[in-house]
Amino acid sequence: MTDTGGTPRTRALAAALRREMEESGFGVREVARVLGLSHSTVSQWVNGRRVPTPDSVSALLAVIRVTGRKRADILELAHNAADPNWLAVGPGMSNQLAGLIECEQTATEIIEWTPWLVTGLLQMPAYIRSIMEWSPRRSPEAADRSVSIRIDRQRVLRDRRPAPAKLTAFIGEPAIRQIIGGRTTMFDQLDHLLTVASLPNVSVRIVRIGEGWHPGLIGPFLLYRFAQSPSILHFEHFGSSVFVYGKDDIENHAPAVDALDHIALSEQHSMTMITAAIADLEAGHGPKPLAQE
Repeated sequence: MTDTGGTPRTRALAAALRREMEESGFGVREVARVLGLSHSTVSQWVNGRRVPTPDSVSALLAVIRVTGRKRADILELAHNAADPNWLAVGPGMSNQLAGLIECEQTATEIIEWTPWLVTGLLQMPAYIRSIMEWSPRRSPEAADRSVSIRIDRQRVLRDRRPAPAKLTAFIGEPAIRQIIGGRTTMFDQLDHLLTVASLPNVSVRIVRIGEGWHPGLIGPFLLYRFAQSPSILHFEHFGSSVFVYGKDDIENHAPAVDALDHIALSEQHSMTMITAAIADLEAGHGPKPLAQE
C-alpha cells in the first residue's frame, strides 16, 4: 500500500471501490474484519487517501463478490494507479466517468473552456439530450442515463458539502450563437446561463469571435484544482478522452488559462451578450454579433 498523489486513476479506483461496496451491501468495517485489516485502512482506500496494492484490491473484490468485467476493469485501475496520464478510446469509459465525477466532487475550483458548446455543468436537460441523441448507436435508454448522470453531476455547484465547487466557464461566442436542439431549447439554455451566472461560485465569461489567435483555439479543456493535491487537466474529443496530471503539462497549460482570462468579456458584458442572443431568438431571426465595445 502506497501514499496517493491524487492521480486520475487513483480517484477513479477509490470511486469504483466505494460504488461496488455500496451496491454489494458490505460496509467498511465488515470488509476490514474479513480481510484482517483496520477499519481506517479500508476507509482510506475508498476515500482515495491511500492506494491499495493490486493484491489488496483483488482480495477486497473477492469479499464483496465482484466478478467478470467489473472485476477486470477495477484491477486494471489498481495495476496502473500511479500512471500520471490516462487515455481512453471508444465508448467504454465508465471508469473514466467515475474519475471525472470524483474530480468534480473534490476540486475546489473547476475551470472549463468550451469554444463550441455550453459548458457541461451548465447544460439544460433538453440541450444535453440533443447532443446525446446524435448517434444512431445510442439507444433512448442510454441517452436517458447520460442525461440523468450529467444533471446529477451539476449538484456540485449547489449542494456539495462543505462548500460547492467554484466554476469559471469560458464559453466561445459560437456556443451561444449555434442553435442546438431547436430555438426553444436554445432559448431555455441561454436563459439558464443567465440564472446560474448569478450564483456566487459560478463565473460565466464569453470569448468573442475576432480576438485573433490564442491558445484556446487549439481546443477545449477542463482544469481541476484541489486544496491539497496537484491539479488535473482533462481533454475530451470525439471518441476519446485523456487525463493529464504531470507537473510540466499543467504548468505548460497555464498560459492558455491566462490568455482566456485576459481576452474574455467581463461577467457583466458576458450577460449582455447572452441577453442579445436571446433577443435574436425571440425575434425569430439569426443572431447578430454584439457590436465591439
